[in-house]
Amino acid sequence: MAGDERAGEPARVHVGLLDYITATSVDQDYEHVSRRRAEAGAGAGGRTRPTGRPGRAALVVLLAFGLLVTTAGVQTARNAEETASSRATLVGQATARKATLTRQLREAASLRAEVSSAQARDLRATREGRAVQARLDRLGTLAGTSAVRGPGVRVVVDDAPDATGYQQQVQAADLVRLVNALWQIGAEAITVNRHRLTSLSAIRDAASAITVGFSSLRRPYVVSAVGNPDTMAADLLDSPGGQAWVTLQSTFGLQFRVDTEDSMSLPAATAPTLRSARPVAGPDGRSSR
Repeated sequence: MAGDERAGEPARVHVGLLDYITATSVDQDYEHVSRRRAEAGAGAGGRTRPTGRPGRAALVVLLAFGLLVTTAGVQTARNAEETASSRATLVGQATARKATLTRQLREAASLRAEVSSAQARDLRATREGRAVQARLDRLGTLAGTSAVRGPGVRVVVDDAPDATGYQQQVQAADLVRLVNALWQIGAEAITVNRHRLTSLSAIRDAASAITVGFSSLRRPYVVSAVGNPDTMAADLLDSPGGQAWVTLQSTFGLQFRVDTEDSMSLPAATAPTLRSARPVAGPDGRSSR
């Protein structure tokens, strides 16, 4: 009796709920889909009748997408070719103009040398000319436009070994302090890393470098000064600028060395461009032209 009652009960009573759902859910889904297709109607032979044309629409979309990709690829390749051609043209123009500039600078230097030789030759021809030449040499030394040779001191400064901060690195203000001290003790001409200093020279910080004019300097910094070799070294150490460098050396470890030289050759600075001029009246009040 009990066995008959159990036989008449639904299967989900005898099977666990989770197992029953797992076993029957897929079959019910297939049954639902099959019923929907049957309701949509069947054609001859029992085959279902399609309700739309997704294949043709998808093909149109794919063709359009392919056309766009192809067009983009062709345009990209064309632009790349044009860019490469334009770049090659610009590089060629820059190279040609650089060669032209180099040739013109060489010609200008040659012409300046010829003018200087002719001027010196003409001035040496007369007593008055020799006096003028001596004055020009003296003024050229002071202005920095003439090369100078003579004894003096060479000062080498550099960052502290294993410098980790700006306090242990040479700054533009430190070089300015040193150069001013050399001028104060009687230096006749000064160069910094072979760059001749004039009244128009500027030593300044530029990003992480120190520049003189438009030229960047590299460590170590070598400052050469022509003057009296017997007194310049001692006078430099006694000057405020020299004392400041002694403090930088002892406090922050900056390198500072002063050597006496019997003979040094300092190059001339580039002559400044004359922008305006007017004649100066002579002793008699008339123009010197």
